[in-house]
Amino acid sequence: MDIETKWLNDFIVLSKALNFSKAAQLRFVTQPAFSRRIKALENALGCQLFTRHHKPMKLTAKGKVFHKTALKIITEFKQGILALEDEKQHNIQIKFATTHTLSMGIFPVIAQHLSSFHSNISTELKIADADDCANMLTHNECDFLLSFSTTSLNPQLERSVLIGEIRLVPVCIPDEKGKPLFELSNKQKSIPYLAYQSNIHLGRVVNKLISQFKSEFNVNKTHESSMADNLKMMALQGLGVAWIPEFSIQHELNTKTLVVCGDKKWQPELKVRLYHSINMTKSNENIWDHLKNSLCNANA
Repeated sequence: MDIETKWLNDFIVLSKALNFSKAAQLRFVTQPAFSRRIKALENALGCQLFTRHHKPMKLTAKGKVFHKTALKIITEFKQGILALEDEKQHNIQIKFATTHTLSMGIFPVIAQHLSSFHSNISTELKIADADDCANMLTHNECDFLLSFSTTSLNPQLERSVLIGEIRLVPVCIPDEKGKPLFELSNKQKSIPYLAYQSNIHLGRVVNKLISQFKSEFNVNKTHESSMADNLKMMALQGLGVAWIPEFSIQHELNTKTLVVCGDKKWQPELKVRLYHSINMTKSNENIWDHLKNSLCNANA
């Protein structure tokens, strides 16, 4: 008999919620997928655990018996993991998911806070686009997610802490007088636009901004990339205007190799948050408390 631990957790959540839709939300899966997992558990056990057509839904007699067993299994499983962690003598391994942009500009700050907490923490950094990173969090494929705050992550908001805000700044090379070679307020001149791919978060943000003010300027997309660093390098070659996170271009702004070519309305501010997974070990809970306190104090 093959029974997955996630089915047991599904069963325990449903036995409390007694509502498939609500339980699916609590387990961060779609209702059809959640229903299939409960059905798979019932098939493996060879009995029905819930009276689905009874309102309100109830545990069957066999469901009540199995509820005690499921709780015992999950409790002992977690205790066994904690015991193994104790055997590791505090050698803690944690997985982070984040985008390339945040891995370069923000993750080092997180790593610095971690080093002040414990010397034996080993981190694995998984880099992907924002949507894939969010999926890693919901499917417990990472311990922590470093991400821009988006509406799709609102269900995870209570399991997050605000790190800060960053600005996306439109920049280009200067002309011989030190003025922007391409000025966004110039409606008469076609402006070459160095774009993010539209399927990533920064691309959606900039595309929405351009759509909002499309009547006020004339842009022509000439290049597209998924990485801010790549767009920055193209901007440095004089190929057009790119929206780059401010932390990525401090040196270029200070040396005036890049200049800002649009006022505040062209500079959207994005919130950056750190999220933790729904299933955390005791060690990760301690790490989360440390990071949360450190980041809150840094923003105070």
